[in-house]
Amino acid sequence: MEMIKGRSLPEMWLKAAGHLAAIRTHEDFDVFLGISDPVALSAEDAAVIKMVDAFLVSHGGYPVNTVAETIFPLEEYIRNGVAGVFENYPRKIAAIHKARPKEAKWGCYALRILRQVDRNGVTFNPLEKVLDKIKKHGRYRASNELGLGLPLAEDIPIYDPALDRNQYFGGMPCLSHVSIKVHDGLVRLNATYRSHYYVQRLLGNLIGLGRLQYFIARETGLKVGQLTINSTFAHLDAGSHNGKDCKWGIIDVKRLIADCNAVYEPVAA
Repeated sequence: MEMIKGRSLPEMWLKAAGHLAAIRTHEDFDVFLGISDPVALSAEDAAVIKMVDAFLVSHGGYPVNTVAETIFPLEEYIRNGVAGVFENYPRKIAAIHKARPKEAKWGCYALRILRQVDRNGVTFNPLEKVLDKIKKHGRYRASNELGLGLPLAEDIPIYDPALDRNQYFGGMPCLSHVSIKVHDGLVRLNATYRSHYYVQRLLGNLIGLGRLQYFIARETGLKVGQLTINSTFAHLDAGSHNGKDCKWGIIDVKRLIADCNAVYEPVAA
Protein backbone atom coordinates (compact mmCIF):
# COMPACT_ATOMS: atom_id res chain seq x y z
CA MET A 1 0.00 0.00 0.00
CA GLU A 2 1.27 3.47 -0.90
CA MET A 3 -0.04 7.04 -0.93
CA ILE A 4 1.62 9.24 -3.58
CA LYS A 5 0.90 12.94 -4.02
CA GLY A 6 1.76 15.12 -6.98
CA ARG A 7 0.92 18.37 -8.73
CA SER A 8 0.21 17.44 -12.35
CA LEU A 9 -0.83 14.32 -14.24
CA PRO A 10 2.57 13.64 -15.90
CA GLU A 11 4.37 14.26 -12.62
CA MET A 12 2.05 11.77 -10.92
CA TRP A 13 2.66 9.15 -13.62
CA LEU A 14 6.39 9.53 -13.09
CA LYS A 15 6.22 9.24 -9.31
CA ALA A 16 3.86 6.25 -9.47
CA ALA A 17 5.92 4.42 -12.10
CA GLY A 18 9.06 5.13 -10.07
CA HIS A 19 7.41 3.62 -6.99
CA LEU A 20 6.73 0.34 -8.78
CA ALA A 21 10.13 0.33 -10.47
CA ALA A 22 11.77 0.34 -7.03
CA ILE A 23 9.84 -2.75 -5.89
CA ARG A 24 11.40 -6.14 -6.67
CA THR A 25 8.16 -7.56 -8.10
CA HIS A 26 7.25 -4.28 -9.84
CA GLU A 27 3.71 -4.46 -8.46
CA ASP A 28 1.79 -3.29 -5.42
CA PHE A 29 -1.70 -3.35 -3.95
CA ASP A 30 -3.83 -0.32 -3.04
CA VAL A 31 -1.72 2.46 -4.53
CA PHE A 32 -3.45 5.82 -3.99
CA LEU A 33 -2.56 8.72 -6.27
CA GLY A 34 -3.55 12.28 -5.36
CA ILE A 35 -3.17 14.95 -8.06
CA SER A 36 -3.69 18.49 -6.77
CA ASP A 37 -4.00 20.22 -10.17
CA PRO A 38 -5.26 17.83 -12.89
CA VAL A 39 -5.47 20.60 -15.50
CA ALA A 40 -1.94 21.96 -15.00
CA LEU A 41 0.42 21.57 -17.94
CA SER A 42 3.88 23.12 -17.72
CA ALA A 43 6.47 22.88 -20.47
CA GLU A 44 8.09 20.06 -18.49
CA ASP A 45 4.75 18.25 -18.17
CA ALA A 46 4.20 18.48 -21.93
CA ALA A 47 7.72 17.17 -22.58
CA VAL A 48 7.11 14.13 -20.36
CA ILE A 49 3.82 13.33 -22.11
CA LYS A 50 5.62 13.52 -25.45
CA MET A 51 8.39 11.22 -24.22
CA VAL A 52 6.00 8.61 -22.84
CA ASP A 53 3.91 8.76 -26.00
CA ALA A 54 6.96 8.29 -28.21
CA PHE A 55 8.10 5.35 -26.06
CA LEU A 56 4.74 3.60 -26.29
CA VAL A 57 4.31 4.09 -30.03
CA SER A 58 7.87 3.03 -30.85
CA HIS A 59 7.51 -0.13 -28.74
CA GLY A 60 4.17 -1.29 -30.12
CA GLY A 61 1.84 0.27 -27.53
CA TYR A 62 -1.14 2.59 -27.82
CA PRO A 63 -0.58 6.37 -28.01
CA VAL A 64 -1.36 8.26 -24.79
CA ASN A 65 -4.26 10.15 -26.41
CA THR A 66 -5.85 6.92 -27.66
CA VAL A 67 -6.03 5.63 -24.09
CA ALA A 68 -7.31 9.00 -22.80
CA GLU A 69 -10.09 9.09 -25.39
CA THR A 70 -11.48 5.77 -24.11
CA ILE A 71 -12.44 7.61 -20.91
CA PHE A 72 -13.58 10.97 -22.26
CA PRO A 73 -13.91 11.96 -25.95
CA LEU A 74 -12.25 15.38 -25.80
CA GLU A 75 -11.87 15.59 -29.57
CA GLU A 76 -15.62 15.22 -30.02
CA TYR A 77 -16.21 17.82 -27.29
CA ILE A 78 -13.90 20.31 -29.00
CA ARG A 79 -15.56 19.82 -32.39
CA ASN A 80 -19.22 19.56 -31.44
CA GLY A 81 -19.63 20.52 -27.79
CA VAL A 82 -21.92 18.70 -25.35
CA ALA A 83 -24.09 17.32 -28.15
CA GLY A 84 -21.02 15.70 -29.69
CA VAL A 85 -20.21 13.96 -26.40
CA PHE A 86 -23.77 12.95 -25.49
CA GLU A 87 -25.09 11.96 -28.93
CA ASN A 88 -22.46 11.68 -31.68
CA TYR A 89 -19.81 9.77 -29.77
CA PRO A 90 -22.06 7.00 -28.36
CA ARG A 91 -23.46 6.28 -31.85
CA LYS A 92 -20.00 6.10 -33.38
CA ILE A 93 -18.39 3.96 -30.69
CA ALA A 94 -21.40 1.59 -30.48
CA ALA A 95 -21.13 0.94 -34.22
CA ILE A 96 -17.40 0.25 -33.89
CA HIS A 97 -17.86 -2.22 -31.04
CA LYS A 98 -20.55 -4.19 -32.86
CA ALA A 99 -17.81 -5.42 -35.18
CA ARG A 100 -15.48 -6.48 -32.35
CA PRO A 101 -15.02 -10.08 -31.17
CA LYS A 102 -17.51 -11.33 -28.58
CA GLU A 103 -14.99 -11.19 -25.71
CA ALA A 104 -14.32 -7.51 -26.42
CA LYS A 105 -17.93 -6.33 -26.67
CA TRP A 106 -18.08 -4.66 -23.25
CA GLY A 107 -17.46 -1.36 -25.04
CA CYS A 108 -15.23 1.31 -23.54
CA TYR A 109 -15.24 3.40 -20.39
CA ALA A 110 -16.61 6.50 -22.11
CA LEU A 111 -19.53 4.54 -23.53
CA ARG A 112 -20.44 3.19 -20.08
CA ILE A 113 -20.15 6.69 -18.63
CA LEU A 114 -22.54 7.94 -21.33
CA ARG A 115 -24.88 4.97 -21.76
CA GLN A 116 -26.25 2.55 -19.17
CA VAL A 117 -29.49 0.59 -18.76
CA ASP A 118 -31.60 0.84 -15.59
CA ARG A 119 -33.51 -1.99 -13.90
CA ASN A 120 -36.51 -1.34 -16.12
CA GLY A 121 -34.49 -1.72 -19.30
CA VAL A 122 -34.45 2.01 -20.05
CA THR A 123 -31.23 3.43 -21.51
CA PHE A 124 -30.00 6.61 -19.83
CA ASN A 125 -26.95 8.90 -19.79
CA PRO A 126 -25.19 8.77 -16.36
CA LEU A 127 -22.94 11.74 -17.11
CA GLU A 128 -25.88 13.90 -18.16
CA LYS A 129 -27.61 13.02 -14.87
CA VAL A 130 -24.48 14.03 -12.96
CA LEU A 131 -24.48 17.46 -14.63
CA ASP A 132 -28.19 17.89 -13.93
CA LYS A 133 -27.81 17.01 -10.25
CA ILE A 134 -24.84 19.35 -9.79
CA LYS A 135 -26.70 22.25 -11.38
CA LYS A 136 -29.80 21.65 -9.26
CA HIS A 137 -27.72 21.08 -6.12
CA GLY A 138 -26.25 24.55 -6.54
CA ARG A 139 -29.70 26.10 -6.53
CA TYR A 140 -30.71 24.13 -3.44
CA ARG A 141 -27.61 25.27 -1.56
CA ALA A 142 -28.40 28.87 -2.40
CA SER A 143 -31.91 28.62 -0.98
CA ASN A 144 -31.67 26.10 1.85
CA GLU A 145 -29.40 26.85 4.80
CA LEU A 146 -29.44 23.21 5.92
CA GLY A 147 -27.58 22.28 2.71
CA LEU A 148 -24.75 24.75 3.14
CA GLY A 149 -21.35 23.10 3.49
CA LEU A 150 -22.59 19.62 2.60
CA PRO A 151 -20.94 18.10 -0.48
CA LEU A 152 -22.88 16.62 -3.35
CA ALA A 153 -21.85 13.00 -3.92
CA GLU A 154 -22.57 11.21 -7.20
CA ASP A 155 -21.23 7.93 -8.56
CA ILE A 156 -20.94 6.21 -11.93
CA PRO A 157 -20.35 2.44 -11.66
CA ILE A 158 -18.37 1.07 -14.60
CA TYR A 159 -18.38 -2.60 -13.67
CA ASP A 160 -21.66 -4.18 -14.77
CA PRO A 161 -22.31 -7.62 -13.24
CA ALA A 162 -24.87 -8.40 -15.94
CA LEU A 163 -22.13 -8.20 -18.58
CA ASP A 164 -18.87 -8.75 -16.68
CA ARG A 165 -19.52 -11.39 -14.04
CA ASN A 166 -18.69 -14.34 -16.31
CA GLN A 167 -15.34 -12.93 -17.46
CA TYR A 168 -12.54 -14.50 -15.42
CA PHE A 169 -9.32 -13.62 -17.21
CA GLY A 170 -9.31 -10.20 -18.79
CA GLY A 171 -11.87 -9.05 -21.32
CA MET A 172 -13.61 -6.72 -18.88
CA PRO A 173 -13.11 -3.17 -17.60
CA CYS A 174 -10.12 -2.40 -15.35
CA LEU A 175 -11.76 0.87 -14.27
CA SER A 176 -14.50 -0.16 -11.84
CA HIS A 177 -16.00 3.00 -10.42
CA VAL A 178 -15.98 6.79 -10.71
CA SER A 179 -17.09 8.97 -7.80
CA ILE A 180 -17.74 12.72 -8.14
CA LYS A 181 -17.86 15.11 -5.20
CA VAL A 182 -18.78 18.80 -5.37
CA HIS A 183 -17.83 21.05 -2.46
CA ASP A 184 -16.90 24.71 -2.08
CA GLY A 185 -17.12 25.29 -5.81
CA LEU A 186 -14.77 22.44 -6.71
CA VAL A 187 -15.39 19.23 -8.64
CA ARG A 188 -13.39 16.38 -7.09
CA LEU A 189 -13.11 13.03 -8.84
CA ASN A 190 -12.11 9.64 -7.44
CA ALA A 191 -11.59 6.60 -9.69
CA THR A 192 -11.09 2.99 -8.59
CA TYR A 193 -9.22 0.44 -10.72
CA ARG A 194 -9.38 -3.29 -10.05
CA SER A 195 -6.14 -3.77 -12.02
CA HIS A 196 -3.86 -1.12 -13.46
CA TYR A 197 -1.02 -1.20 -15.99
CA TYR A 198 1.26 1.71 -15.18
CA VAL A 199 3.26 1.80 -18.43
CA GLN A 200 0.67 1.29 -21.16
CA ARG A 201 -2.37 2.74 -19.39
CA LEU A 202 -1.75 5.00 -16.39
CA LEU A 203 -0.76 8.28 -18.06
CA GLY A 204 -3.56 8.01 -20.63
CA ASN A 205 -6.01 7.07 -17.87
CA LEU A 206 -4.98 10.08 -15.79
CA ILE A 207 -5.35 12.43 -18.74
CA GLY A 208 -8.74 10.96 -19.68
CA LEU A 209 -10.05 11.28 -16.12
CA GLY A 210 -8.70 14.82 -15.91
CA ARG A 211 -10.58 15.66 -19.11
CA LEU A 212 -13.78 14.16 -17.70
CA GLN A 213 -13.34 16.20 -14.53
CA TYR A 214 -12.69 19.36 -16.57
CA PHE A 215 -15.82 18.71 -18.64
CA ILE A 216 -18.00 18.39 -15.54
CA ALA A 217 -16.54 21.55 -14.00
CA ARG A 218 -16.81 23.60 -17.19
CA GLU A 219 -20.39 22.57 -17.94
CA THR A 220 -21.53 23.37 -14.39
CA GLY A 221 -19.61 26.62 -13.93
CA LEU A 222 -17.34 25.18 -11.23
CA LYS A 223 -13.60 24.71 -10.82
CA VAL A 224 -11.48 21.56 -10.99
CA GLY A 225 -10.44 20.11 -7.64
CA GLN A 226 -8.26 17.13 -6.72
CA LEU A 227 -8.19 13.94 -8.76
CA THR A 228 -7.65 10.75 -6.76
CA ILE A 229 -6.92 7.28 -8.14
CA ASN A 230 -7.10 4.03 -6.21
CA SER A 231 -5.20 1.30 -8.04
CA THR A 232 -6.27 -1.76 -6.06
CA PHE A 233 -3.61 -3.70 -7.98
CA ALA A 234 -0.84 -1.79 -9.76
CA HIS A 235 1.64 -3.41 -12.14
CA LEU A 236 4.61 -2.00 -14.02
CA ASP A 237 3.78 -3.93 -17.17
CA ALA A 238 6.48 -5.17 -19.50
CA GLY A 239 6.58 -7.62 -22.39
CA SER A 240 3.70 -10.09 -22.48
CA HIS A 241 2.57 -9.13 -18.95
CA ASN A 242 0.37 -6.35 -20.29
CA GLY A 243 -1.59 -8.65 -22.55
CA LYS A 244 -0.62 -6.78 -25.71
CA ASP A 245 2.06 -7.11 -28.34
CA CYS A 246 4.22 -4.49 -26.64
CA LYS A 247 7.94 -4.84 -26.99
CA TRP A 248 9.53 -3.35 -23.91
CA GLY A 249 11.18 -4.69 -20.78
CA ILE A 250 11.72 -3.40 -17.27
CA ILE A 251 15.15 -2.02 -18.23
CA ASP A 252 13.50 0.02 -21.01
CA VAL A 253 10.90 1.34 -18.56
CA LYS A 254 13.51 2.30 -15.97
CA ARG A 255 15.45 4.17 -18.65
CA LEU A 256 12.28 6.05 -19.62
CA ILE A 257 11.65 6.94 -15.97
CA ALA A 258 15.22 8.24 -15.61
CA ASP A 259 14.90 10.34 -18.78
CA CYS A 260 11.60 11.83 -17.58
CA ASN A 261 13.03 12.59 -14.15
CA ALA A 262 15.81 14.54 -15.88
CA VAL A 263 13.17 16.80 -17.45
CA TYR A 264 11.97 17.95 -14.02
CA GLU A 265 15.39 18.20 -12.35
CA PRO A 266 16.21 21.76 -13.54
CA VAL A 267 12.85 22.89 -12.13
CA ALA A 268 13.58 21.31 -8.74
CA ALA A 269 17.14 22.67 -8.59
